[in-house]
Amino acid sequence: MRAGSMTADRDLGEMAVVETLPATLVDLFGLLTRLGDPVTLLLVVVTGYLLADYLGVSSTRMATALALALGGFAATLALKHAFALPRPPGAGTDGYGFPSGHALGATVVYGGLAALFDDRRLSAAAAGLVVVVATSRVVIGVHYLADVVVGVAVGLGYVAAGLGVGPGRSPERVTAAETGRTFALAVAVGLVALAAAVVTDTVVAAAATAGGWIGWRVAGDRVVAAAGSTRRLVASFALLPGVVVVALFVLDGGVTLPVAGGLAGGTVALLLAIPGLSG
Repeated sequence: MRAGSMTADRDLGEMAVVETLPATLVDLFGLLTRLGDPVTLLLVVVTGYLLADYLGVSSTRMATALALALGGFAATLALKHAFALPRPPGAGTDGYGFPSGHALGATVVYGGLAALFDDRRLSAAAAGLVVVVATSRVVIGVHYLADVVVGVAVGLGYVAAGLGVGPGRSPERVTAAETGRTFALAVAVGLVALAAAVVTDTVVAAAATAGGWIGWRVAGDRVVAAAGSTRRLVASFALLPGVVVVALFVLDGGVTLPVAGGLAGGTVALLLAIPGLSG
């Protein structure tokens, strides 16, 4: 009864409008929504972190972006399981609908990068990507408008909190200690998600945040001190496909919770440490 009532409160009539949209437009937004997929967002920050030296950015900035992403994913799961509200009828996909994880994740990753680098063009691109991803979730019928609006709002709040405890917005320099504090916040949010529900997604999120914090604690100073090298580049490229494979394997849900947690935490810890260990 409660869930049904809150579902009705979230429906502002947008689903009726969506049903009248041309199929071609819906298909287009079905492709654009991939820009907010968790694996896509993970690839953006992981690639940026592993190749930071070769992209002309600091490893600490990209590590902070990764910490924000992990915390954002954990926040999404904590809220989804806390509210346990369904998606629109006929959504055709599993999982709870409130808030939109795509909208929240896109805001944290793209908005976090824009805030860290404080570039007008990057900020405009980030805003555009967030709007496109959020809109796509409503257009393809998997979320109500309220879901994506709250997702964006929570995402902005999490970016502000993550940077607030860490390096601040558009910092001139990001230290290893400041990045570590952003990871610590992500761990706290991961534990909240785990408290909300002990399922594969929350176990993976909590383990991933813990792995990130541990990996940075172990090798953060080495990462900062390490200069770019061919060895580091090769190690980064060798690790990246492995990260994707492990992410897809774990999220598929075909392993036990302890194994899922171990794989997620271990992979993220190695991911954070490899640039310092291979420098």
